[in-house]
Amino acid sequence: MKGHVNSSGFPLQIGLENLVNGTTTEHGWRTLYEEHSWQHPQSGDAGFIDLVLANRYGTVFFAVECKRVKDTSWIFLSASKEVKDRRHTKAFVFSKSRGEVKRFEWIDLTLDPATPEAQFCVIPGSDQRSKSLIERSAAELVYATESLALEDKELSVDVENELRVYFNLIVTTATLQICSFEPHDVSIKDGTVEDPEFLEVPYVRFRKQLSPTYNLSEAVDVFGQSRSRAKENTVFVVNSEHLVEFLREFELEDSRMNEKHFS
Repeated sequence: MKGHVNSSGFPLQIGLENLVNGTTTEHGWRTLYEEHSWQHPQSGDAGFIDLVLANRYGTVFFAVECKRVKDTSWIFLSASKEVKDRRHTKAFVFSKSRGEVKRFEWIDLTLDPATPEAQFCVIPGSDQRSKSLIERSAAELVYATESLALEDKELSVDVENELRVYFNLIVTTATLQICSFEPHDVSIKDGTVEDPEFLEVPYVRFRKQLSPTYNLSEAVDVFGQSRSRAKENTVFVVNSEHLVEFLREFELEDSRMNEKHFS
């Protein structure tokens, strides 16, 4: 009986909720919803957000997916031996000023903590020819976050000024590793790397084109760089033992994010 319970992800979800709410004085975050239902109007996908966390101002939110895995690592690839931390992150911003919606879109924001960023993740034992567990979970989480923002927008009809910033967060029991190597060290003959370096990290930004529904900016350069970035999303991936640390360090650079409107 106990084995069946522990083989599910529900105990982790319950434990993380208790952890967040029990340490609110350390980081200012609390659980707003649990098992929150959502349905995406464009994709038709539906499901439940494990946890929705809110900051002390009620302006910043995490849509959280809890992933319990057993005795494994998620290995993120860095095509450089010099692993650089990034501060830019894609977030969904919904803002109103004097009853008018100013923003309802994904935009890049700068925030702490700075973390490594990767678009490739290798999970031992998984079928690398199909979408990995993290890609499937991350894509669904993007849809869920958009759906949550749309729900909040529909419920704010009578609100004059509003600011809500949403982030995607996967919390997992997996160990997070950065595998770094130089591109010229990849064997073109068999596609392998001879001497990669591995570094365990507490959290990472997983950034790639996760969702087929997006709005491209009018400013797209001729080489397609802006177009590519516009189609990307960011999902924070945090090892469960470092969640409190992550929440404590999380801080947006723009102080206006703690106000009730953002132009």
